Parts: sequence; C-alpha cells; structure tokens
Amino acid sequence: MVALMTLTGIGVTKGQSPILSNIDMAIQPGELLMLVGPNGAGKSTLLSLLAGLSEPSCGTLSLQQRAGHSLTRREWANWVAFVPQLTSMGFPLTVEEVIALGDMGNQQGVVQQRRRLRQALTSWELDYFAQQEVRVLSGGEQQRTQLARSWLQATHNNNQLWLLDEPLSALDLRHQQQCMQHIMALKAQGKSIVMVVHDLNLARRFADRVALLRCGQLVACGAPAEVLTLPQVQSVFQVDVQWQSQWLSWS
Repeated sequence: MVALMTLTGIGVTKGQSPILSNIDMAIQPGELLMLVGPNGAGKSTLLSLLAGLSEPSCGTLSLQQRAGHSLTRREWANWVAFVPQLTSMGFPLTVEEVIALGDMGNQQGVVQQRRRLRQALTSWELDYFAQQEVRVLSGGEQQRTQLARSWLQATHNNNQLWLLDEPLSALDLRHQQQCMQHIMALKAQGKSIVMVVHDLNLARRFADRVALLRCGQLVACGAPAEVLTLPQVQSVFQVDVQWQSQWLSWS
C-alpha cells in the first residue's frame, strides 16, 4: 500500500533549540493515528508540518509521493483539513459563516452548499447557535464550530487527511463521544486521521497506530498495545501507572 504521507529524517529547529529531531514515519490511507506525549514533546509542531503550514529545517516530507515543498497552498488544502488547538476568532463571524468556510473550495451550486451547511450544523448540534457570533460562545461551542467547519471540508471536498490538535480538550462527555463517532465514520470512508490526544485510554481503544513522542523525538510508533506499554509510558511521562481491567490508571 502506498503511504498517503511520508516523513524521512524530519527535523525542526527554532533558534538554537531543536523542536523535532530525525522523525521517520508514514501515514497510511484509512488509518487513525494518534500522537501522544508530554507537553512540549513536539506534537503540535509535527501536526503543523503535516498540514503544510510550516516547513522542516531538515529532512523530506512527501504527500502522495510528491515533495511537500513543491505543493501550492491550494494543493495542500485539497488534500488536508486541519483543526488547530482552540484559538480566539479575530473577526465577528457567526457560527454559520465559520462553518461555511469549510466548503469554499467546492464548485457545486448554492443549493447543494446550503444543504451541506445545514447537515454540518445538525451533525454537530449547532443549529441553535447558527446566527450567533462565535466569539460569544463557550470554549466547547467554539471548538465544535471549528470541528464542524473542518468536518465539512473533509467530508465533501474530497480531503484525504484530517488533522486534529487536541479536538476533545474543550468538549463535554457527550460531545467527545459525538466527535469520535464522526472521526470513526470518516475513517470508515477511507479517510486518514491524525489527532493529538492526552488520554492514553482513548488512544488504546480507538487508534490503529500510536506515535509516542518525547523531547522532539519519536520514541515508538505502532499498534497501541506495542507502544503504550507500562515501562514505556512510565519512562516517557515520568509517572507511575498500572493497568486495571485493561484501562490505564495512575497510582
């Protein structure tokens, strides 16, 4: 199987500080890859590279066997949908207007665009907030708005890679479950999803593969049971843990 994206010897340096070092990994079509690791491990920096928003200081990144640096921003946008960590909106846009941004590249008619927009609002339970300005909403409601925008892009604009940076962090339990249902549905359609998470139990339950990072280096990447071993988790996170009924708990 040809990898959707391949990273070879990737490094990122800011000033004199290495942020990522010698990252080798591939993202396969139709897989859910979860990035885990302590704060400052380089997860968000890696996700930014995968989104084409920054370039590595060294190494090569290819998307569908094309060098990443040769792709235009439009070409990146045709392949990748991205939700960064929750940030404040700089413009007074309504929920509906923000979500509609996810369908800007679609050339179908206005009727179809309105139908897809309504579907996104309903799927993420945002109908009630459609005409409200995003900046007055709670953090969780803003997060769902951004997720709905990106989901619309990934669902209808043929994007093959959905990148999510801590998508569950501001959501309540119900909407965490809803978000994971959308993620698994897109995976079932053959989309690839890479997401940053801090919940190792979530990674163990849902991920096809887990990439474990520490201090900018890739400690391990593979099946959850192979990566999230007690010795490895204890070493990377510097915390005592144990398995209780197949769930990881702190002791």
